[in-house]
Amino acid sequence: MQEKNYPALYRSADRLSLQAQNAFFGALKLHLVLLVIAATLSVLNITHWLAALLQFVSLVGALACSVYLFAKRPERLWYAGRALAESVKTMAWRFMCRSEPFDASDAESARLFQQKLGQLVSQNKDVAQALTSHIEGEQLTEYMEQQRSASLSERQLAYVECRVREQLGWYAKKARFNKYRANVFFWVLIAVNLGAVILAALKIKFAETPIWPTDALVALAASLLSWMQAKRFSELASSYSLAATEIGLIRDQARMITCEKDFSVFVADAENAFSREHTQWVARKDV
Repeated sequence: MQEKNYPALYRSADRLSLQAQNAFFGALKLHLVLLVIAATLSVLNITHWLAALLQFVSLVGALACSVYLFAKRPERLWYAGRALAESVKTMAWRFMCRSEPFDASDAESARLFQQKLGQLVSQNKDVAQALTSHIEGEQLTEYMEQQRSASLSERQLAYVECRVREQLGWYAKKARFNKYRANVFFWVLIAVNLGAVILAALKIKFAETPIWPTDALVALAASLLSWMQAKRFSELASSYSLAATEIGLIRDQARMITCEKDFSVFVADAENAFSREHTQWVARKDV
């Protein structure tokens, strides 16, 4: 399903979340790189003033990144924006599929939909104040109304293909990606730490050698560990894998739908499965 067919609030919160995520990881990455550069220059102990200036600039830049991350806390808008976007997305699919609580008449359900969007905005005022894109767009789109008025079989097909299968594919792909990244960064971290240990052992025997890059490797190892903790590769791999398994089981229930009530229950079960992973964003936000 195309992004333009979702409520404007979803698109706006989604854009805000992505921008805040990029800002957070960009500042963190720059901070870690600058610290490694400063440590490397310290090890090289170059006497030229340009080296001293470069080290000074690196440390000032790292300090500025630290201040930005602490003062602005971009991860708050990232987490809260994602939680808001996914809440709106879930509500939109429930509306389109005539699932509870939108299983009444079209007019009554439309009013309830707008009311619940207003409640989400009231509950996330700090996030709403930061929204800048799509704020003039429609909340109840033409596509959503068309989808709601479709037959049961058409709604069932659209939901399974455009929601369940799309989510299943996304979670499965992300689970594999994060597991792979976790393994790669783990072995790189082991290699860097092993290199630092070897250099430290060699320094015992060759203490007269003036330059040993041990400190630079230690700084690099600390940066890698910080990056792994921020990205949470292993945790996300497990979380996404569990979500994909649950969604796969729910998908197989689609063939047993025979009436509106069955479909309503199916949609509710599927959205609850999606929400179990999405509630982690709510738990992380500190807005």
